[in-house]
Amino acid sequence: MKVASLVLTIIVISTSVFTISPLMAQRGFEIIPYYGYQFSGSVPLVNGRFDIKDSPNYGLAVNVPLPLREGAELELLYLRMDTRIKVDEYSYGIIIRTEEYDMSVEYYQIGGLNVFEIPGSNVKPFGALTIGASRFAPKGTTRGDEWFFSGTLGAGVKIMPSERFGIRLQGRLLLPFQWGSAGLWCGTGGCSAGVGTTSVFIQGDFSAGLIIRL
Repeated sequence: MKVASLVLTIIVISTSVFTISPLMAQRGFEIIPYYGYQFSGSVPLVNGRFDIKDSPNYGLAVNVPLPLREGAELELLYLRMDTRIKVDEYSYGIIIRTEEYDMSVEYYQIGGLNVFEIPGSNVKPFGALTIGASRFAPKGTTRGDEWFFSGTLGAGVKIMPSERFGIRLQGRLLLPFQWGSAGLWCGTGGCSAGVGTTSVFIQGDFSAGLIIRL
């Protein structure tokens, strides 16, 4: 799974480079640095629980208008959260061991926006959908990085008081998928059983960004 997700990430980045080049010549592509707060959660293990703490996040989006129709945009997205995780190991319902360490969570995504124009208004609602890969990178431990296929689903508004600058406000679901067991999700007692079936680890965030339109 790790190798497959890494290959997917390389494909996403390569596709992004070759796709954006001819489109950047169009007037109106946007660079959007943003900052927000990410809500994580916990995942039940076979004999414990894996918990990611809520933390601030930050990132960068590049939006390019597509010639398909009015309001269609290509989005390239990078998102990062630096946080702490806690792994509790249970025995007969009692916590017998707890491990905590720092971890960074990164999303590499490509997708699209559908922006809705409101006549006479500088407020533009939008919906967004992306796919790509996520990297969970623990620090200060012997555990290795884990890569997952992931997607995001969001909605928000662009507020454009001028042609060149604006504000983007949004809420978003962040959805890493896992197939079978993975080292990062195992309890401190071992990884023999893992989590098992396909599942979605639901995260989410609220963020604000500065729109710079070129």
